[in-house]
Amino acid sequence: MLRTYAGLQLSPKVQVMVPIEQVIEEITLSRRQICPIPGVPEAILGVVNTGGKLLWVIDLADFLTEVLGLTRRSPSRVDELTLVVIRKDPTPEPDPQEEESTVTPLACLVCDRLATLTLNSTQLTPIPDPWRPLLRPLFSGLIWIAPPSDAAARRFPVGLLQVSALFDALSRHSSPTAGEFR
Repeated sequence: MLRTYAGLQLSPKVQVMVPIEQVIEEITLSRRQICPIPGVPEAILGVVNTGGKLLWVIDLADFLTEVLGLTRRSPSRVDELTLVVIRKDPTPEPDPQEEESTVTPLACLVCDRLATLTLNSTQLTPIPDPWRPLLRPLFSGLIWIAPPSDAAARRFPVGLLQVSALFDALSRHSSPTAGEFR
């Protein structure tokens, strides 16, 4: 079975892929346009008004780092931000009876949006045993990619992020410095 994924560069060394049907759009905005929300985990940058609706903005790299218990990276101080807006579930056929979707999309801070890849399920690698307890709740598998710029560099794993699992993790996440995100 073929499926198309959008690659997201979260930091210089971290990439993830999400199903393309769950990506709504890519937007660029200034950090000043994000309204911080007191009492939420640090990875949640706040909300932004887009067309009269509030859109949650998260630093996906920081959130995954915190959830996975990894060392935090230095926060980016760049003023112009690239965000990829994702939805929990693929878009169903529009229902003329419904005026609006009940699923709130989420804007994820990224360094760069990478090319899309169409993958066959045979190209996916299960998460290796040592990493499985840590990664399995959020990732469905791995794809091994060769870096485009250096032919001598070795292939590296890219996680296939389960977007619905990300939304679930956000809904039950709390941090030592903040309360729960709801």
